[in-house]
Amino acid sequence: MPTSPLYDSIHQQMTDQLVDALTSQLTTLALIVVAVSQCVAAQLGRIARAMPVDTTQSAKEQRLRRFLDNDRMTQETHYHPIVRRALQGLKGQRVHILIDRVLIQNRHNILVVSVGFRRRSIPLTWMALDHRGPSGLEDQQTVLRDALALLPPGVRVSIHGDSEFRSQALFAWVRGLGHDALLGVTGRTLVADTRDGKATSLESRMAGQTEVVYLNEVYLTEDGHGPVNVIAWWDKDPDGKILVRAVMTNLPANGRTYRLGKRRMWIETVFRDWQSGGFHLDRSGLEDRQRFARLLLPLVIAYLWFVAVGRWVVKRGYRKLVDDGPARSWKYSLFQLGVAWKERLASFTQAIPVLLALYL
Repeated sequence: MPTSPLYDSIHQQMTDQLVDALTSQLTTLALIVVAVSQCVAAQLGRIARAMPVDTTQSAKEQRLRRFLDNDRMTQETHYHPIVRRALQGLKGQRVHILIDRVLIQNRHNILVVSVGFRRRSIPLTWMALDHRGPSGLEDQQTVLRDALALLPPGVRVSIHGDSEFRSQALFAWVRGLGHDALLGVTGRTLVADTRDGKATSLESRMAGQTEVVYLNEVYLTEDGHGPVNVIAWWDKDPDGKILVRAVMTNLPANGRTYRLGKRRMWIETVFRDWQSGGFHLDRSGLEDRQRFARLLLPLVIAYLWFVAVGRWVVKRGYRKLVDDGPARSWKYSLFQLGVAWKERLASFTQAIPVLLALYL
């Protein structure tokens, strides 16, 4: 049996929150979450070595593989109650829901919905797609519906997505739920000032413009969807190519909405923390789609844990103990602060506090 005080603490919290989970499932999940928190890695061998249980490396790896093969380990039972409780402090606030897709190891196509938090975001739900390339409307609606169900009552929701999520059907669905939408569109999108007016591409409208362009009450595509509001600007893609970026929204096309739309990028930092900036999911070595998606379960719990600790460090005024420099040039994200605080405590042979709620 485990003999780690850290394991005892996380196991107790999971027992209190995951009331529908079996005892054996809680034991294994807690072991893996503690291991991930200690090794900050996604490689099975490293996770197994960090599991606080007195047995052989081979036995620990076998236990980890059984976990990954267990289709009864689900987000609904083993994660959603935790993140639902963590978000209770958001009651009555404006909440930004971010949807995006990430390709990991050039193999695993993961559709993710997160909630924006302090220039980062907390994953709410995810889906391993069984194909390469963009997600479809049905999958997008499924993950968004699951994510929205986790929010506390009374929140005002804005849903952000890049141009993969530009379908008029998704926009109408989001608006039908009563939420604000800021969904990306491409520079090739046709825009008209009236439903029956002549439509021209956003790129052509942007010709000669150097500032952000705000278009209110316009109609999109040859079918004249609208009226909607559009914000467009020049940018560069990852290869340095100049292109037009834009969003369609029901909110007024103005500078405030433009700044609000920038929060969509907060989900990109999660993908970086999952990979090069943290767990190195791109090195997991897993090839099976469902096993990879199940590995995300303990990693996302550990991610929430580190973000909560990082925010606690900031609120307690301890940030300068692990992050130097002036306030405007902090190096670490909340996740990285949590990891740094864990390492600082380890130098004093102390354990990281178990925090699974967010300080606002």
